[in-house]
Amino acid sequence: MPSPLGAGGGFFPERSHRTIHVITAFNPGGRTVPVEKNERYHNVLLDDLNRRSVTWWPAAGGDPDGVHIEKSAAVVGLSEAEARELGRSLGQDAVFAWTPSTWRLLSCVDSRVDECGWRITVPG
Repeated sequence: MPSPLGAGGGFFPERSHRTIHVITAFNPGGRTVPVEKNERYHNVLLDDLNRRSVTWWPAAGGDPDGVHIEKSAAVVGLSEAEARELGRSLGQDAVFAWTPSTWRLLSCVDSRVDECGWRITVPG
């Protein structure tokens, strides 16, 4: 969950503190597509990550209310340029970059970056 810039609020799961990029293949181009297509797109993402031999974990992203959820992958081992290019190849507008102190939204269409802090909340 976003927080003030510089605030890292909770356990950062990557021991060496490398950037974790969170990437989805769901709903390319901002268009809602059928579940079956999203699952196929997600499998393309996972196949690509496995070919690259990077470390990744299943992830999910969505709105704060949990109404809209998209399967994603939390990836360690990509450069910022590689993460953006992968997102672009999947038709995504942006990918996330998570570090111990920042949560950044990286545009896949230009060089824009939005940055804030982060915190972990446990659903109650």
